[in-house]
Amino acid sequence: MQGIWKALKALINTIQGVGTFVAGILVILGLVLVIKFANRTVELPGVPNGSVLVLWPEGNVVEQAQYPNRLSLLFNSFDQQPPETSVHDILTAIERGKNDSRIAAMAILTDNMWGVSPAHGHEIAEAVRSFREAGKEVYAISSEYDQASYLIAAEATKVFLNPAGSLLLTGYGQYVPHFKQLLDKVGATVNVFRVGTYKSAVEPYLRDDMSEAAKTANRAFLGSLWESYESSVTRARGLEAGALSRLLADFSNVLRAGGGNFAQAALDQGLVDALAPRSEWRNELMEKYGTTPDGVSFNQIHYQAYLGATQNMAKRGEKAIAVITAQGEIVMGDGPINVAAAETLVRHIREARTDENVAAIVLRVDSPGGSAFASELIRQELAAAQADGIPVISSFASMAASGGYWIASTSDEIWAEPTTITGSIGIFGVIPTFENTLDKIGVHTDGVGTSQLAGAFDVSRPMSETAKDVVQQSIEEGYRQFLTRVAAGRGMSIEDVDKIAQGRVWAGSVAQTIGLVDNLGGLDDAIAAAAAKAGVTSYEPVFFRDAPSNLDTIIADILDSLAVKAPVDDLSLISQSPMFKTAMMLKAEAMALVKFNDPMGRYALCLECSVR
Repeated sequence: MQGIWKALKALINTIQGVGTFVAGILVILGLVLVIKFANRTVELPGVPNGSVLVLWPEGNVVEQAQYPNRLSLLFNSFDQQPPETSVHDILTAIERGKNDSRIAAMAILTDNMWGVSPAHGHEIAEAVRSFREAGKEVYAISSEYDQASYLIAAEATKVFLNPAGSLLLTGYGQYVPHFKQLLDKVGATVNVFRVGTYKSAVEPYLRDDMSEAAKTANRAFLGSLWESYESSVTRARGLEAGALSRLLADFSNVLRAGGGNFAQAALDQGLVDALAPRSEWRNELMEKYGTTPDGVSFNQIHYQAYLGATQNMAKRGEKAIAVITAQGEIVMGDGPINVAAAETLVRHIREARTDENVAAIVLRVDSPGGSAFASELIRQELAAAQADGIPVISSFASMAASGGYWIASTSDEIWAEPTTITGSIGIFGVIPTFENTLDKIGVHTDGVGTSQLAGAFDVSRPMSETAKDVVQQSIEEGYRQFLTRVAAGRGMSIEDVDKIAQGRVWAGSVAQTIGLVDNLGGLDDAIAAAAAKAGVTSYEPVFFRDAPSNLDTIIADILDSLAVKAPVDDLSLISQSPMFKTAMMLKAEAMALVKFNDPMGRYALCLECSVR
């Protein structure tokens, strides 16, 4: 028996030794690769003459994309994180391609684009229109279009659609789940504190349906968004005014006339130019623009490769315009780029205002709001920059609502897109208690305290009237602060602000007419306005964001050197299923609730600002 045990130990030691040796070899090889790639000179891709710029966004189009986990690219099939594409990468590529003689045309594919907000969609559509007006052809060649992607595709010179594909417009809607009956069933008591007739973010906890006040406000801003959408598409496609509204009103009959085929119905209505399988549009582009070196597709360059090849085309100036992005829910503490974390943004603002080369700050906002306290911390740091003589211009992207408006309220100027969702000036607090829930299972809480507020916020006990009064007073004071900030920043009286506040949501075009926004325009317009305000003519926009670590950069270089973009005719990277997209959307909404960490429990948040 002892001999067997010795043999087993020897085998284990041998295995451990071999494992250690193999691990050591892998570590050495890894270090060699790191050193090799850290010292290598990155060769930029070339731009073929007469090539087609391929605009092929993947995932959700956002203000600033998170730095990807490059190692996950090795296990792409198991990566369940939705990809992201920066809207500014798209806009920059289109603008450079418009003025580049080597770029002859552009091809737009949106099959892998998960979603784009109305404001971002209009920005891209306008850029495509400008590209086409420069005398260059644009082709939309996707196999399916939803409402968001068609806004962009409609600007193409020629819109292709697969005969087996689809194009479906639905109009804009605002539908949210309500939980009152569920909360009643589990015995939860939801204590809600709010100010604002239209602050409907708390309604799902109090009602089983949307209030008439909320419906009135939502119809107004959704109507403004649809009017902008329809105007853009009908102009691009040469259709009569109101054509899309009439189409939707009679879509059942329109589809029946097309034999139940969405593609045929789209062709019949003039929404697309040709129903063509991949081989047809590929051959058409090959005949017109030449082929790739292997002859399998048309002469092309992916927009990301093009950005890398033309990075030295960016304008260089003497002064910097700091662009600081507040994206996602506003929360306390530090955080990644997809949340507007107060400490992170305050640090960026402080770095900008103490940099003698920074002439002005542009606050780019794409946020539904969040913590009122965190919002005020960010606004205070911007006010400190203004006190130092640095102009602060705010630029609203798809959304700058509630806390998103709070942080920009005292800026020198506010710019917004016509389809920006903004306003929602209001504040609320929600404190659920579960005394009835616990009673159902025989659990009861009792005890004593030294004052009437002792244990007042224990969720296993009902809230006392005193505690409710304390919280309500805090919410009302928060609302007064909000009104005061807006009144000071907009040069209005508190009474006038209150008339357009009350938690009501506005489209950017309407927000300008009522004084919440100064000018309509995109980020470039805001940057130019900031430079003018600072009195500089030679400048460079500098985006402030946390940089990846040196190791992450090296790994990215290694993996990028091995990555090859599929040619545009290889559409194997099909979009994820609608069910998966919906699940990821619900997951994101649920995770947003977990991020709420206001120390006062007060939130300036627009939960109803997500448009679908």
